[in-house]
Amino acid sequence: MQNKMKRGYGYYIKHINMQFSALVDEELKEFNLTRSQEDVLRFLHEHRSETIIQKDIEEFFHISNPTVTGLLNRLEQKGFIKRVPSDKDKRIKMIQPTEEIEKHFRDILNALRKVEGYMTKDFTEEELETFFYLLQKANNNLKKEEQND
Repeated sequence: MQNKMKRGYGYYIKHINMQFSALVDEELKEFNLTRSQEDVLRFLHEHRSETIIQKDIEEFFHISNPTVTGLLNRLEQKGFIKRVPSDKDKRIKMIQPTEEIEKHFRDILNALRKVEGYMTKDFTEEELETFFYLLQKANNNLKKEEQND
């Protein structure tokens, strides 16, 4: 089958991401969160049994120190995270979600699933599996290429 896309893959990936982000931001308004803030909170939630510092967030998301500092400052101002000094080195601050945000985490995830549902609503189960497989494969290919640079 000949691929008849008028634009390259990057065009569609970018536009899907922009539309997805806009819809997620709209859904997260009731929680006073943006998609970027939710990404950080989900990372903290998924790694809550580990010691997480700002550098871990920078490396996981491939974003700069100033960007992460801004995200964490806003999350802390909203009462969603706390920075706890390390017992070993008081200069190092561990990042932890607060109990307040943990109470709402299921509702936040449901808001994200709602938007994912919009994006995949006409997909068959087989198409969903293929879509997810291809997304993972593309992501892994780009990670490998990035590591080779």
